[in-house]
Amino acid sequence: MTRLPLMIDLSAAALTPEERELLAERRVAGVCLFGRNVTDRHQLADYVAEARALAGDELVVGIDQEGGGVLRLLDVPFPPAAMALGAADDPVLTEEVAAATGRALAAVGVNLDFAPVADVNSNPANPVIADRSFGADPALVARHVAAFVRGLQSAGVGATLKHFPGHGDTSLDSHLDLPVVDRSLGELRATELVPFRAGMAAGAAAVMSAHIVLPRLEPGVPATLSRRAMHGLLREELGFEGLSVTDALDMKAVADRFSPGEAVVRALLAGVDVPLTLGSVAKHRSVLAAIDEALAAGGFGPDGLAGPLARLAAFARAYPARAEGGRLDAAVEAADRATMARATRAGLVTLAGPLPELAPGDRVAVLANRTVRASAASQVSARPAEGLVEELQRRGVQVAWLELPWGEAVDPTPFLGGLSPLPRAVLYASTSRTRVAEGEAVTARNAAEWARHAGREFVHVALWNPYSAELVPGPALLAFGYRGTVAAAVVEALMGGGASARAPVPLRALAK
Repeated sequence: MTRLPLMIDLSAAALTPEERELLAERRVAGVCLFGRNVTDRHQLADYVAEARALAGDELVVGIDQEGGGVLRLLDVPFPPAAMALGAADDPVLTEEVAAATGRALAAVGVNLDFAPVADVNSNPANPVIADRSFGADPALVARHVAAFVRGLQSAGVGATLKHFPGHGDTSLDSHLDLPVVDRSLGELRATELVPFRAGMAAGAAAVMSAHIVLPRLEPGVPATLSRRAMHGLLREELGFEGLSVTDALDMKAVADRFSPGEAVVRALLAGVDVPLTLGSVAKHRSVLAAIDEALAAGGFGPDGLAGPLARLAAFARAYPARAEGGRLDAAVEAADRATMARATRAGLVTLAGPLPELAPGDRVAVLANRTVRASAASQVSARPAEGLVEELQRRGVQVAWLELPWGEAVDPTPFLGGLSPLPRAVLYASTSRTRVAEGEAVTARNAAEWARHAGREFVHVALWNPYSAELVPGPALLAFGYRGTVAAAVVEALMGGGASARAPVPLRALAK
């Protein structure tokens, strides 16, 4: 049996007998790793090595190690959110961050990162991109996409430009529905395609498709399944010669409309090299059978799948598998962690007023949800507000914490007025992947009003979505995420260090 251009997922942090059997048949071209496949870097390195021993060294191993809220491997140096890098707007720093990311991935045997996000986040209501984008300006996004590509690939890991031809102007999450981007080709060329061109010019190894409809390109057909998008626009107009992969075909934008086998065959017919399908081994086998059937019927033309297989072989030569057991040189790892911390600190943004200059011994009130509201792409389980509270306490600041419910309006004034002594400052921390719900914004506005009347300082610490700052009056500190050294960077800024980066998206500050 011949290898076919298909990427699959695996079910857990250890291969099942059925998965071993499937990989040993050497029919699939690649595997996509998720958080469920990872416990730590050494386990992951062994896991990848076993998969390759079964499937062959040419097996492509991909992962979403974007940064910020979209990370799968956490016990290595990992990057801040792309929007933090866009805020810092230092392409040299972005390249250093990407190189460090690549070194960590190469050490565990991963040779394809599904990053950087090349989407221009022009829609503030975008529920799935937001901080994953470098910003709202095509030129800014382009220079950081190119820098990330150069850095990542310098470490021997292929970069993937996503989500082609641009997921930044959507108000629906394609994990849940089928978004429509009603832009003309001229508008696409002037905005969405600018970062993709820059990434291709930098030598990006791969492009990932978006499950969005562009009615002025091919009405009613997701770009993933559109030959006008994946061949006409990507290959003929942009001249891209690298590997093209789909976003996961189990996402509802596609899965609600086509069977798994039909979706994969349609993607290949559209010009995609490597469809990505998620599910059971039985499902993967049914998809392989659908490809076999289409091949036997001559559905892919006289050349069959020679083009995708040739591009897969070229990728394997350019980004060969490495087996380092998850080991990183201690000095290199320390330097890479310092780079990530520097980038996180450089990306902090102050909006609409000065920050308090807290000192040890000061008392603050923190209003926040205990957990984080995530999305399908994020796969998170962290408790960001706890990290902020712990770092404040570590720096000698006394903290009173009011835990907020999700989505509901709460009157915080009894809590705040009942504190003795009254806090010097009130910190409202938003931790939602999307903009905060109106009920939570009402709570924050009530807290800001109390602080104003009591002569106390108020700051909104946006620990994830920056657009939440538009819903709360007064000063805001934008962190674009919560992982890694974000808490330390935020507290340093609140204790006199300040934050001088510029928001890479337009934000309308509310009056106090």
